[in-house]
Amino acid sequence: MKRCILLLSMLCVVSVAISQDFKPSFYERAPTIAVAVPLITFAYNTAEIDIDLRLAERQWLTIAPRLQFGKPEGDGYYYDAMDAIKKGFGLGLNYRYFPLTRSAKHYSDGVGPFVSAGIRGQATTYEYRGQQSYYYDYYETDHSLVSVDAPYYSEDIWQIGAEVNIGYSMRFFDILFAEAYIGMGAKYSNYDYDEGYDQFNLGGDSWDTGYTGYCLTGGLRIGIFLNKYTR
Repeated sequence: MKRCILLLSMLCVVSVAISQDFKPSFYERAPTIAVAVPLITFAYNTAEIDIDLRLAERQWLTIAPRLQFGKPEGDGYYYDAMDAIKKGFGLGLNYRYFPLTRSAKHYSDGVGPFVSAGIRGQATTYEYRGQQSYYYDYYETDHSLVSVDAPYYSEDIWQIGAEVNIGYSMRFFDILFAEAYIGMGAKYSNYDYDEGYDQFNLGGDSWDTGYTGYCLTGGLRIGIFLNKYTR
């Protein structure tokens, strides 16, 4: 009887050991890829889709292609450089570091405060009438009114820029996130505005492709992780 009890005990121990060996292990894994949309860019006639890639723990890279939209009528007067945008495209690269990600909880990677640095290139085609009035009025000898079209311009302008930011990212329902950031940047453009000519100023504001100088940066993003984290 004792031998049977001993044999059964040994079989139980072996079966438990085998079941432990084949029991699947679950680890906390952070998402590695996400897609996001910056909200403020739409106010500047620009559509951008960001692709976020996890490079390593606490480190993310954002690839940000963008398109500018808008086709001016060609026969109106423009009050802002955005009104004269015909088309444009750009590409940005942004490195983000999350210093407070806890190693004990890998799924928290990509959430919380972060610092970032990035570069961007942009090329835009502008089409517009001259800065002065659309027509010039004068009276001939018969006192008739004659209108003359203002000069018509088409310009291709490029710009490069760099920026540093601080921000905060929040996660909702495990796969959604929202992000806000603010910082400083510098931009350089090949555009040179000459007030002596009847031209439209395409570099008057920091969001214009023709702008050169320092500027404040910032924005809001909403996005979704394409691979949900597991615990």
